[in-house]
Order: sequence, then structure tokens, then C-alpha cells
Amino acid sequence: MSEILNLADRGGLTEHSYVLSKVRELQRGEEVTLLAQDDPRMLMDAVTLELRNAIFWDIVDAGPPLWRVRIRHRQDVEAVDLVDLLTRDHERIDHLFATALHHTNAGNMAAAMPSFVEYAQRLRDHVEAENEIVVPVLELPRSPKGDDPTSLMIREHDEIVEHTVMIEEMVAEGVDDPGMLAPFFAIISGQLAKHEWREENNLFPHWMQILKHDPSIAQDLFPRVRGLVRFFD
Repeated sequence: MSEILNLADRGGLTEHSYVLSKVRELQRGEEVTLLAQDDPRMLMDAVTLELRNAIFWDIVDAGPPLWRVRIRHRQDVEAVDLVDLLTRDHERIDHLFATALHHTNAGNMAAAMPSFVEYAQRLRDHVEAENEIVVPVLELPRSPKGDDPTSLMIREHDEIVEHTVMIEEMVAEGVDDPGMLAPFFAIISGQLAKHEWREENNLFPHWMQILKHDPSIAQDLFPRVRGLVRFFD
């Protein structure tokens, strides 16, 4: 599907509401072209943030007099930078865990475990990538109280991994009762949601600024992290 959106014909809606309503349900393989008389970059940044980077956009023609923006589903485009890669890996980890949680709540541990096992490995890879590769390079000021974005991220990583290990140990000891395991799955579900929101909104913007300021750092980090998280588009 290909659709053309003209901001001049938005029918009284704000530009943000109009674009959001048109691209919110964008599916893989679909494409939208946005036409604007003014620079649309701030608008598209805001819409992309609200959709948690579910879309990818690029400027085909830069005005004046007319700006033309191509909007596609994020998964139709390769990861473009480190933050994009890590955000996509969050989504992959979320999907694996949500699948395992769904089967656990349905009382089917046999169906839950393959997704949980892969989730646990992806989680460890992701934590290693951020803690051991990214943090030492993209250094940010640390607070003695440990309430800075980097310290919070590392502490939350430890907590999520700790609860993941608890489930792994219970399963290894022969616990296969969904009723006993479900509360621990619920804890991790809440931890993941809180952690990823905080990281993407409080830490990633700082990393993006550093990477934009020194592209050579981005060129070094991106392939190293991509190799570890094994993310294939």
C-alpha cells in the first residue's frame, strides 16, 4: 500500500494528530509519502517518539517549496544507528518474553520455555552490549547517590537478570507448575516495561548527542554491538 498525505488537507486536525492517525497502524511493506510546505523534521521526530520508533522516515525532497517525506515500517529498514539497534533489540526481547508469559498464564510451560530460553540469552547479550561495550565509551556523569541514568540502567539490568536466573533455577530443579512460576514472570514483565521506558527516554537521548558529536565513535560501536546482539533485520 502506498498513500500520500498532504498537510494542507488535514481537515482541521493538528499536524501531529493528522500524521499520527495515518501512520499509527502502518504495516510491513506499506509506505506513506508526506507532503509539507514547512520543514517536517521536528514533527516527524515527535510522531516517531510517540510510536516508540515503530516507523522510519527519510526526506526524499527538501523544500522549499515542498518537502517530501517517505515513511515506512521500522522493520522494513535496516537499523540505522546504535540507538535504533538497541531499541529494536528491546522490542525483540519484549516479544520473546511476552510469548513466554502468555503461554505461562495459559498453563502451558512446555510452549513457554523455548521463548523464555531465547529471551534469557538475548537479555544477557543485550546487557553485556550496553554495560560492557557502550557504557565505557559513552561515558556520562555519575551521581554518588546512584540516581543518574547510567547507574539506574545498570542496577535495573542486574535486577532483571536476577529474577530471570530465579526462574531458570526453579525450572532446573524440576518446577513446572505455571502457578508457581507465573508470579516471577509478572515481576519481570513490570521490570522490563519500566526499565525500557526509562532507558529510551532518559539515557538514549544523551547517547545520541555524543554519537552525533563524534561520528567516529558511532562507526566503532555500531558493528561491535550489532555483532553481540545478533540482530538480523
